[in-house]
Amino acid sequence: MRHFLQLGKVLHYIDTQLALDTANPAPSSAQNQGAQSVDVLSLGTLSVDRLSAVACWSKFHFQRQFQQHCGLTVQSYIRLRRLLRASSQLAFRDNTLSDISAFSGYQNSESFSRAFAALMAQSPTEFRQNPDWQQWQAQQQKLSAPHHISRSITMPAKPDIVEFLSTPVIELKHLGSPALLGQSIRRFIEFRKNNQLPPSRFATFNFLYTDPANSADEDFCFGLALAVPAAVAASLSLPDGFHLGQIPTQRCARLSFVGDDHQLEALVSYLYRDWLPQSGEQLADFPIFVQRKTFFPEVAAHLAENDIYLPLQPAAAKNQHSVKEQQG
Repeated sequence: MRHFLQLGKVLHYIDTQLALDTANPAPSSAQNQGAQSVDVLSLGTLSVDRLSAVACWSKFHFQRQFQQHCGLTVQSYIRLRRLLRASSQLAFRDNTLSDISAFSGYQNSESFSRAFAALMAQSPTEFRQNPDWQQWQAQQQKLSAPHHISRSITMPAKPDIVEFLSTPVIELKHLGSPALLGQSIRRFIEFRKNNQLPPSRFATFNFLYTDPANSADEDFCFGLALAVPAAVAASLSLPDGFHLGQIPTQRCARLSFVGDDHQLEALVSYLYRDWLPQSGEQLADFPIFVQRKTFFPEVAAHLAENDIYLPLQPAAAKNQHSVKEQQG
C-alpha cells in the first residue's frame, strides 16, 4: 500500500506538470532552430531526480520500480499521456496542429506528427478526419495499471443528500461498444456547436445506464445530454438519435469531486458498494448521472470538476420501507 501511495503522488505530480504544457507550450522551431522534441527525462520538473524525490525513492531504483508497477517506463508513460491528450484535442476541438504540437511538448509539427502516427497508426490529420477509436482504446488500455494505482488511493468524502430540481434535457444515447463512444461524443459536440449551445450556458450531463465492466458491448448504453429550457428545445431540429428528455425532481446523494473518469468509476463503485448499504437509503427508479462542470481537454483530466448524483427514493418512502423491515 505504501508503494501505491508513493506512486500515486508521482502520477499526480506528473499530471500537474503536464497540465502546465498548455499554459507554457514548447517553443516553436522558429525560436529553436534544429530542435526536435522534448526529452521529458531531461526536463527539470520531470527529471528522474525530481520524480524519485517526489516518490521518496532512490533515483538508482526509481525507473525500475515505476515500470514494475505501471507497466511502462517513465518516458513512455509521459509521452503516452501527452499524445492521448493531443488525440482528444484533434477529435473534439479545433486547435491548430501547431498549437497541439506545442502543447504536447514538441517544437515542430513534423516531429509531433511522426510520434503521433507511431502511436495511433494514423497521422494527426487522418485521425482528426476519421479517428480509429479501436486503436485509441488500445492505447488507453496501456494506462490501466497507473489508473488502478490512482483509484486505489482515492479517499471519497461522504455525499450530500440534495433535492435535484426537474431539468429538461436533450439527449443522445450511445448504444454499443464503449470503445466507439468517441464517435457519439463528436456528434454531440457538433450538435452543440451548430445550435450555439455552449457548455458555459447549457449544463452537461451523462447518464450511466450500464456498467461497461459488466456489460456486453452490444448492451452498453451511455447518455450524453445538455440542459435546455423547453422553449429553446422546441425551436430546434433534432438530428437522428437525439431526443427530448427530463431529469425529474428527486432526492439524490451528490458526491462532488475533481478528477478524471477513472476516479469517477472508483467513486461510483464506492457509492454502491460502501456508502449505500450503510446509509439506510433506497434507490429510485432512475439511472445514476453526472454533471460535468469542467472537462478535458479544456482543463487537465485530473482537474475536471464533476458532481455524481445517485437518485434516491423520497424520504417518506424510505421511512415506510424502514418500518416494514422492522415489522418483518
